Amino acid sequence: MGALLRILIVALVLLVAAMFLVPRGRDAVPATAAATVLPESLPLPEVALVDDMGQAFTTADLRGDYRLLFFGFTHCPDICPLTLQVLASVRADLEARAPGLAPQIVFVSVDPERDTPERIREYLASFDPEFIGITGPDEALQPLVETLGVTVHKTEVDGEHYNVVHNGAIYVIGPAAAWIAVFTGSTHDAAVIASDYLKIRRAAPVAAP
Repeated sequence: MGALLRILIVALVLLVAAMFLVPRGRDAVPATAAATVLPESLPLPEVALVDDMGQAFTTADLRGDYRLLFFGFTHCPDICPLTLQVLASVRADLEARAPGLAPQIVFVSVDPERDTPERIREYLASFDPEFIGITGPDEALQPLVETLGVTVHKTEVDGEHYNVVHNGAIYVIGPAAAWIAVFTGSTHDAAVIASDYLKIRRAAPVAAP
């Protein structure tokens, strides 16, 4: 009986320890193939931007659902069209295997001088009409860019034209308008992103109203 009692005591101690080791604010961080999940969600800063319909867009408009944010510009020759095509495939994959759980895709233009709302809307329609675009002056975008660690660098080309160097990360934003995970890398696999997204969503607690 003494040995059995010791085993029960050890088991109880391990159970209690495990309860305290579970990260607060979300369930255990899921094992993902490509996404990096933040141990604690990071609230997004307040911003005042404009969407591709010319309407005001603020941080409050990111609440209530899951979003995948991607930063780019419509004159981008490679990373942007490739990533937006991947995101269109992600949505199609999720609509097929988990109807109703597909995230909203938000394209954030970091080239407000050339990317008018009309141009952004026309550009996104070629990938998925459900995509939405937002932009704003550099100073209005800066708090969001800094919080998410987005790389943005404009370089002059041939004296009259310029290119915008930026990273190709995809940011997962939760219903509380908080950053919860990120997909990095120069290439993305739509099926892997879709699978990781479902794991992240299922592991996250229900957002407070």
